[in-house]
Amino acid sequence: HREGSGAVEDGTVYVYADDFKSRFIKVKISQAVLKETDDEAKETRAKVDEDRKWQLDAVIVRVMKSRKQMEHRMLSSEVFTLLNGRFTPSPEDIKKRIESLIEREYMERSKDSRNVYMYLA
Repeated sequence: HREGSGAVEDGTVYVYADDFKSRFIKVKISQAVLKETDDEAKETRAKVDEDRKWQLDAVIVRVMKSRKQMEHRMLSSEVFTLLNGRFTPSPEDIKKRIESLIEREYMERSKDSRNVYMYLA
């Protein structure tokens, strides 16, 4: 690459200038931005997904605790609204988390309608 272009590539060499003098007290030196490898990106994505699962669980339980009984469509809508500032969950993610909460006995399906959930505990 060209000298002084600012591009940082593999093999870029930096040399300390012993005779450099500045009339400023502080000199800003920008750091090279490291690119994330594919493995690191996958690991980061997995951690984010895991954190989002817990957030989804918490929001669903909070809504169900206050409402006691709720239809699937209304619950999904409420969850979307409450998580809007953080991230947008997919309908599949919400459904998976609801199923997980049913398995862990935080809630159950109504005996009258499969679209209605009831909070337990």
